[in-house]
Amino acid sequence: MKTIGILGGLGPESTITYYTYIIRKYYELCGNYAYPEILIHSFSFEEFIKAGNQLPQRVKGAIENLHHSGADFVVAACNSIHIVYDEVAADIPIPWINIVDTVGECIEKRSIHKVALLGTVLTMANDFYQKRLSRFGLETVVPTPPDQQIINKILFDELVRAEIKEESRQTVLGIIDKLAQDGIEGVVLGCTELPFLIRQEDTALPVFDTTVIHAQKALDLAMA
Repeated sequence: MKTIGILGGLGPESTITYYTYIIRKYYELCGNYAYPEILIHSFSFEEFIKAGNQLPQRVKGAIENLHHSGADFVVAACNSIHIVYDEVAADIPIPWINIVDTVGECIEKRSIHKVALLGTVLTMANDFYQKRLSRFGLETVVPTPPDQQIINKILFDELVRAEIKEESRQTVLGIIDKLAQDGIEGVVLGCTELPFLIRQEDTALPVFDTTVIHAQKALDLAMA
């Protein structure tokens, strides 16, 4: 069994979800408590926001710490931090399992060709997600800049603090309805806190929960 490293803290609620999902899913599959060892390096959210040009080096250092502690590979419990993936992944001692690739593999199995991406402004306004999903033949669209700001505010003011408001759910669903007019065939919840707010039962479109997809990938690799 391989040891899982989690780069967490961004925010704390999604880190908890990764940890509990892996353990509970292992028990569901195997019926015992011999689940993989999990190591967590918890980033300060404030540090992540203010790191600027130092972020790649800080991420690299965190992954090296996980490696020295015994992790065989690492997953980051955050979509936005993958903006530095290409700068970091080629120069670290253990694999960093990219969340976008994992999601792309999942969507590819569904014969879907066009998806909407929801997440932080950092994720939606940059193209790192779109570029990697294009490798799977996927076209990715994002909300308008004003709608991006609305989603970002809900994420940082509410979901990171585990506050779930029905009003915010309806607001985000309204944004999804606008994107549906552009011919999307699915919705990528490209922030690991968004699944707390948007659930599959809330929309007829397929919803891709990046947290569950990525955590399942970590468990699969640990058990391989």
